[in-house]
Amino acid sequence: MLKAMNKTNNVVLLVFFFLIAIPFSLGEPGHMKLLAVSETENGYIGGTADLYLDIKPGSGRIFLETFPFTKVDTQMSTRFANEIACDYVDADCSQHDFFYTLNANSAIIGGPSAGAAIATLTVAMLQGYTGDELVAVTGTINAGGLIGPVGGLKEKVSAGSKVGLKTILVPKGESLFTNESERKVMEAVEEKGVDVVEVYTLDEAVYHFTGKSVKKQRQLEIDMEYAETMHSLGEQLCGRTKGLAENVDDAKIEESNRTVRGRELALNLSNKGKTALEEGAYYAAASYCFGANVEYSKLLLGVEMEDEGQEGMIRELSREIDAFEEKIESSPIKTITDLESYMISTERAQEAKEFVKDAGNATSAEGKAAALAWGNERLYSAESWFQFFGKAGRQYSIDESSLATSCALKMAEAEERIQYLELFLPVALSTARAELEEAEKESDAGNYELCLFKASKAKASVGVVLGVFGVKQELYPDVLEVKLDIVKQMIAEQTEEGVFPILGYSYYEYASSLKQDDVLSALLYAEYALELGNLDMYFSQKNGGKSSVPAIDKKMLVVFLIGAIIGGLSVLTVRRKTDGKTAAKATIKPKRK
Repeated sequence: MLKAMNKTNNVVLLVFFFLIAIPFSLGEPGHMKLLAVSETENGYIGGTADLYLDIKPGSGRIFLETFPFTKVDTQMSTRFANEIACDYVDADCSQHDFFYTLNANSAIIGGPSAGAAIATLTVAMLQGYTGDELVAVTGTINAGGLIGPVGGLKEKVSAGSKVGLKTILVPKGESLFTNESERKVMEAVEEKGVDVVEVYTLDEAVYHFTGKSVKKQRQLEIDMEYAETMHSLGEQLCGRTKGLAENVDDAKIEESNRTVRGRELALNLSNKGKTALEEGAYYAAASYCFGANVEYSKLLLGVEMEDEGQEGMIRELSREIDAFEEKIESSPIKTITDLESYMISTERAQEAKEFVKDAGNATSAEGKAAALAWGNERLYSAESWFQFFGKAGRQYSIDESSLATSCALKMAEAEERIQYLELFLPVALSTARAELEEAEKESDAGNYELCLFKASKAKASVGVVLGVFGVKQELYPDVLEVKLDIVKQMIAEQTEEGVFPILGYSYYEYASSLKQDDVLSALLYAEYALELGNLDMYFSQKNGGKSSVPAIDKKMLVVFLIGAIIGGLSVLTVRRKTDGKTAAKATIKPKRK
């Protein structure tokens, strides 16, 4: 009995001393200076704040304490930056709680402008790197670890130089000040020995802050199953283009300005599709041939069908769309590829339905023909994308709850960027606003997959404007090249992890094909690729999440080992004393009465 009690005591003591030895956080709290702006009656003034981060064992919660209080969008920005950082280093952050503290001397403007700093500090701590507190970064953080432009840069740089910072990291393109007041600020900053360095990626920011890199350059390898499927789709659509062109040549179409323009446009798109197909750019080929098919179909439907025939086609097309939507709804989503296929197929089917409705409301045969052409080709496109559904891939827990959460997060990300941009730029964001409203409608209807898709597009629309904010137009191609490289690396990483983002790669390929003729459209599709290229960050794997854990600081590991040794020695000491007393007690026999 005594032996059992002694063993129990020893175990309890051992556990107790080990618990004392284990640090309650993963290293000392991290710190970084924040550059901020405050709004006054006379405009914006620069200022600084202090950002602290403490990581402790927990359950993936994120806490933000601010003084003075900041807006709710700052909390959302912090959460998103945390997710970007965890995904960036492939860490399972569900096992830890993150405590962010933001202290400022005065009220600062909230929003995503601190995103890059939060993500940089988080990555540094997760990797166990020590940061240089004389380095600060300002910028938004976007999918793929892209650092985006911010407002009030002149004021922020000036404020940073006054508090002794030696290096200020700014989004690429924004140190190219053009007006006199900005040049004077730069001259004053340089006189104080402050380096203003342009960065475009989270890895660059982490390197300047810690002296260490996180990412390595990867080669992009296209998933063979994707290539084969998209190749087949490209050939199908371009083969359809050839057939429609022959039908147009055989039809007796009255020559007019409209029909001539239609032929020319269709032929131009057809030639682009053929070239893209030969170059192996299969999604680009499918996109060009789709456009050509719409133009050829407009011409054919305008002459081949009388009103009665058009009405019959409207009814038939409606039935086909309904049947296809039922097929989609009955298909369970298991992989990220399934999700992507579901999103774009459903959107295409919805668009086809809207075109059919437009055809029914059209008052002219020409109007009906145009709407029917679009509706028919959109349904064909939806059916083509659905061929990706059910392909092999890593399975994720994609249920209604996780979809609703991802939908809400993506809408919040888009909303905060819209608000932030409207704060500094008097620009119309009608496209992004409309897309976000569509996402909200889908959310209200419980269509969370489409909500996620539309909210991603809304955020991308804002990202295009933010991406060139403060950049000269002649530098847009340079911005595009950097962005495309980021997308390329992101897709390569996803592929290594067993997830090939079919939408991300398709939009990346299309953006690359557009860069010579239409830089702005290329920038938009590059943004689409960024937002839709790593959707897995919103979902956990079916058989458990990522296995990586935040690195423990070496100093804290030494503390742990010393504590463990002291704890072990203490246990041995107590055990000897206990054993001695037990032995003494054992030799004293109680007196018998």
